[in-house]
Amino acid sequence: MCIGVPGKVIKVKDGKAKVKQADHCHWLDISLIDNGVKVGDWLLSYQEAAINKISSAQAKQVLDMLKQDNHHG
Repeated sequence: MCIGVPGKVIKVKDGKAKVKQADHCHWLDISLIDNGVKVGDWLLSYQEAAINKISSAQAKQVLDMLKQDNHHG
């Protein structure tokens, strides 16, 4: 199963967004997202591409589920 991992946007430049996920940061291609991406947004990513913009509540829900799964798996 593949799952998108939430990351918080900390910088946007030249069609890419730098996101913070857990304890690391990396750049994502944001060309698949139609609406504007700005600092503070939450993105779901798969590999090196942002696949969806989500709310902070949705991001928290996914992160909580991932955290629970790591403790039980």
